[in-house]
Amino acid sequence: MAALAAAARASPLAAPSRRARHRRDHIRARASPPTSPSVVDDADADAVVVADPFVVFENDDVLCVHKPAGASFHGDDLATRRPGVLARIRQLQASGTLRGSDYDGPLHSVHRLDKVTSGALLFAKRPDVAAALGAAFASRRVHKYYVALSARRPSKKMGTVRGVMARSRRGTWKLTRDERRGGGGAAAAAETRFVGRGIVGHGESKRPLRLIVFRPLTGKTHQLRVAAKSLGSPVLGDAAYAGKDAAASEDRAYLHAAALRFALNGEVVAVTCKPTEGAEWRSPADGGGGGGDVGGFDLAWRELGFDALLDDPSGVWFEGHDALRSSGAELLEG
Repeated sequence: MAALAAAARASPLAAPSRRARHRRDHIRARASPPTSPSVVDDADADAVVVADPFVVFENDDVLCVHKPAGASFHGDDLATRRPGVLARIRQLQASGTLRGSDYDGPLHSVHRLDKVTSGALLFAKRPDVAAALGAAFASRRVHKYYVALSARRPSKKMGTVRGVMARSRRGTWKLTRDERRGGGGAAAAAETRFVGRGIVGHGESKRPLRLIVFRPLTGKTHQLRVAAKSLGSPVLGDAAYAGKDAAASEDRAYLHAAALRFALNGEVVAVTCKPTEGAEWRSPADGGGGGGDVGGFDLAWRELGFDALLDDPSGVWFEGHDALRSSGAELLEG
């Protein structure tokens, strides 16, 4: 069956997305972030403000939101009283204030993002769709791409990080080669492909940063944060893996779910979601000078090909980067 594609982009300058009226439409919907955050920790004098989720893509089967950084999937503890991201979406649905959609029906989770991670978070509208997507995630038939920033140069510019995830101290994880510690042998190994490049940071200092694009082939807890740490390039602002002192000077942990695609009902559905939260994502497009591959984040986003992904949602993505390359045809096989 010929593949038809639905696609969406999120942009900080774009108008809110509209709900898809027919599954076979070729959709290029855009959505804006909310103008002001609205979930506040009232229990703390140094209140933590978390932005609301907003819709970046919707069709008859799924709804995809931009999950804000700092929002837990489940509710936070009793001291903070902040709702989880799904609970918050339901609150916004009930009040008619879910930005980018007028959908007020049920939602079923199919995957999760860490609390520190922002970006594309997918929900199914029906149990049968949730089951199909859950099976797709479990069988690696979802293409996922993340972007991260680091203050440190990785040990290599591209390649694969592979190892068994094992619990470490204080709720963190680490990679180990001992497959017995993974509780499942070789099948328990986490595998992440990546490509890195230099960019110029935001502000007058124009500090050098590293942009890392991750393509995880598995879905383990803290997988990308541990992969970044193992490369010697912990995620900028990640207190758990970069250190609390280093993270204290940053406005967020810089890890973002930037793109995903999957097949559903014989069609390839693709979503891109450019990051909007955090000063370093707003680095100048030209980087303010420099040589080699150095430029701002916007320039890197374009040159890596993110802006072109939706030109052919079911085609080959990241053709020039073997570590990231994928084909939509793979999702339709079998």
